[in-house]
This record gives sequence, structure tokens and C-alpha cells, in this order.
Amino acid sequence: MRTVIGYSWLKERYQLPVIDLWQHCYIDSSTRGRAQQDLGTHRIQLFEKRYQPDDSLVGHLQFALRYEGVNLQLLALLFPAIATEQLVDWISQSPNSVYARRVCFLYEWLCAKQLPIDEPVTSRPRYVDAVDTGLQFGSGVSQRDTRYRVVNNLLGTPDFCPMVRRTNFLTDVINKNLRQRTRETLAQYDQDLLRRAAAFLYLKETQSSFEVEREKPSADRAQRFADLLREADTSLDVTEDRLVELQQAVVDTRFHEFTWRQQQNWVGRDLGYRQQIDFVPPRPEDVPALMMGLQETSARARLLNFVQSTVGDGIVSEADNETMRLKCDPVVYAAIIAFGFVFVHPFMDGNGRIHRYLIHDVLANAGFTPKGIVLPVSAVILANLDEYIEVLEAFSKPIRARTHYSPDTPDIHAVGNDAVYFRFFDATEQAEFLYKALERTVEQDLQQEIDFLIGFDQACQSLNKLLDWPAHSLELFVRVVHQGGGRLSKTKQQSHFHWMTTEEIANGEAQVRQSFGMAGESASN
Repeated sequence: MRTVIGYSWLKERYQLPVIDLWQHCYIDSSTRGRAQQDLGTHRIQLFEKRYQPDDSLVGHLQFALRYEGVNLQLLALLFPAIATEQLVDWISQSPNSVYARRVCFLYEWLCAKQLPIDEPVTSRPRYVDAVDTGLQFGSGVSQRDTRYRVVNNLLGTPDFCPMVRRTNFLTDVINKNLRQRTRETLAQYDQDLLRRAAAFLYLKETQSSFEVEREKPSADRAQRFADLLREADTSLDVTEDRLVELQQAVVDTRFHEFTWRQQQNWVGRDLGYRQQIDFVPPRPEDVPALMMGLQETSARARLLNFVQSTVGDGIVSEADNETMRLKCDPVVYAAIIAFGFVFVHPFMDGNGRIHRYLIHDVLANAGFTPKGIVLPVSAVILANLDEYIEVLEAFSKPIRARTHYSPDTPDIHAVGNDAVYFRFFDATEQAEFLYKALERTVEQDLQQEIDFLIGFDQACQSLNKLLDWPAHSLELFVRVVHQGGGRLSKTKQQSHFHWMTTEEIANGEAQVRQSFGMAGESASN
């Protein structure tokens, strides 16, 4: 027999329209200790009878905070539905309780009003974190609330604060220290080569980001976006003006916007006889507050850059920096800001490309990415597009299921796409996806891209000694032979290199294979 407890109990008891309940907890008569079942879309935790909380608001809140972490979406829906006297009685009777203090702090933080009680806690209890960093990621930028003696280590603000669980995968990949691995990879090459590699990587990231949207930008638009990527590590704040500038850089001039959208947008396909709506972002009147919260959260992430830089200057000790690193993580911040942006969809067009730009913005300013280098994350996204879409749909599908909107009647407001779902969501899947993409980028793609440049240079130098090449044909020959596994296809030979003799082609192919370290046997297959 199973009895629902914790957040699941609160959801059922108060009929809360929560769509972000990633875990369901039960007291199970057949369980000894604790057990866990991963069902893909959510997880079930089973507890033996001794874990049974008091069958009350307070009992289940205390259990939830202890074993499930902070669910801001549920709490934001719960607090207006309860009598505040229950919280006042709890803190009055148990002023030293870490759970009572955390709940009362979260009530005032979320509701922007104080509970009707003066000096609820004395100065004797030790401060306690609002977020248990053993369960979820907290911010290294913390503020002390003297009223409840709680350290506010939430990642964001009441206007925008996604949460990320500390999963085994995230713990393991953080311990790999991809930041250091990136620097070790780059240290193998001289500075002149890295400067050339950087220029190549900026253009590659630009092209890949547009290609994810199935677009081929003009040369001017691609260059503008690449230039903006170079500015990602200049510590410029993520402001409305800057995001507008980015929007204007990535879309055609006819679709430039000058502020947040003023109408309801939607994602899907217009099939003529009907619209296939895949996702309805928040209502336009909710966008300004959501974006203000996102910008303030981005500003908190930028303080990580100060920590990273001051360690080297001796201002912050390595021990203090390690403590900070355990509490916050630049990739986690990049995930909540970048994916949060694309979920809010504050513009009518260009949101996807800006979303991927923001990944680089956060990583560069937090010191994760070396100055002057961009990691080609969009190329990895492009190569794993199905998984990327799944991560987006993990957020969009539940919201779509409860949203009612018809583009045929735009004057009738969308219903169900409430701001609370965009303000407080679990971004664990998005953080894991981003870390997977970065892991592959750092451990495979980065070195491969630089080695390709080295091989390309060597091939061009060798081939230049063989022939007097017509304009642009030398680089084209290297590219198509490399793409062909060391051989020039008959199609390319007839269309572009019909002027070359059989011997010249054979010698050229051999030079390309040698420059890129290709085996002669495999090239001839």
C-alpha cells in the first residue's frame, strides 16, 4: 500500500496546477528504508513507514524541503491558497526549526510581503541556506536575511529563478573540470595558430547556430553575429538594449524589433487549413517582468567572473574559490539563462540564435571559456538535433498541454501559459544537455578543429609547390579531398578540376592525405 507524501500530497490537497513535479514520494508498506524508481519522465521515491510526516501542511512542507529540495513553482501556487496563520504558528512554536525558517523566508521572498509576526527568530540560531546544495545548485552570490537567519543562495530573483538538481551526472561532469581541460588543450598550440583557430571557430559557431534554425545567413549577417560573439567576453551587461542589438544582428532588416514583443507569439507550423501549435510562450504583458528577472539573474552569474579572476590575484583563496565552485556553476547558470530566454521568447523572431549566443556570453564572462576563444557548441547541437529538440520539448509539451490559444483569433488572450511556469521551472534536463554538449566540444571537437586547421595549412603549402592554382581552387581542392576521405570524386573532378591531369590529381590527393594524417589504404577504398 502506498500513501502520497511531500510535494505530491500538497499538490493533491490544495489542487495546485503544478506542471513541474519531477518526483513523486510515497510511504510504501513493502519498502525497507528508501527505494527509488526512475520512470524516464519522472522519478518515484519510496519510503518506509518511519518516514511518515504529520498529515498536515507543516508536516508535508517539512518533509518536502528535507528530501525533495525547493520547488518554487509549487510554493508560489501554494502560498496564496493557505492561511498565513499556519506559518505564523509554526515559526512561533519552532523558531529554531531550519525548515520553518526556510519556508517563512520563501513565503516572504515569493509573495513580496511579510508574515504578520515581529522578530520571529532571535540572533542565536546559526544561518541556514535557503537551498540545500546537497540536493540542488545554489548561487555563490548569497545574501543574509536577518529576519529568519536564512542565507538567500537562490540562483535568481522572484521574477525568474529556475532550479537545477544536483544529479549524479552533473556531479561527475563538474568534477572533470572541463574549464581546465580546455586550457590544457589550447596550451598545446602556439598563439599565432590559436588566433587563426579563433577566427575560424567564431565563423563556424555562427554558421552552425543559423543552420540549427535551417537558415543560411548572408555574409554580412554572419559577420555581424560573429563580431557579437567576440564581444561575449567583454563583460557587457545583458540588457534590453543589448538583446535588441542581437536580435537586429540575426534577422533580416525587415524584421528588426526595438523592444520586447507586444503580441502573443507561438511556435509551430501554419498548414493553411489549420495551425500546428507546438508551444505558446508567455503572454506579452508578462514578458517585461520575466526578462527583468532574467537580466538580474545574468548579473549574478557575472559575479563568478570576479571570483575566477581574483583567485589568480590572491584576493580570494583557492579554498574559498572551491567552496564557491561547489555552490554555483557557470554551465548551470548558462543553461538557466539561455534556455530561460528561449522559453520566454521575448521577440517575434531571432530567439533561437540569441539563446545560443547567451550560452557563450555566460561561459565567457564566468571565466569558463578562455578569452578570445569560442567553443563550437552549436555544431554539437546541430549534430545532436533530435536530443536538443527533446530537451526543448521537455519544457514546452507540458505547457502546451494546458494552454488554449488560436492564432486565428489573436485578440482572445492565451489561457494556461501563466508566467509562474516560465518563472520557476526545473532546468536539470537543460543543464545536463548543455554539459554533454560542452564535454564533447572540449574533449573531441575543439582539438579536431584546430588539428584540421594545421592539416589544412600544411596541405595548402605542399600543393602550392606542385601547381600554379587558379583563384580559390587550391582551398577547394583541399576541402573536397578531405571530405572525400583522401580522394577527389569524379563528380568534383569533372565540375571543378577537369583541367588537372591524372598524375596531378593523384599527387594532390597524396599530399592532402599526408597533411591530414590519413592512411593511404583507407583513402583508396
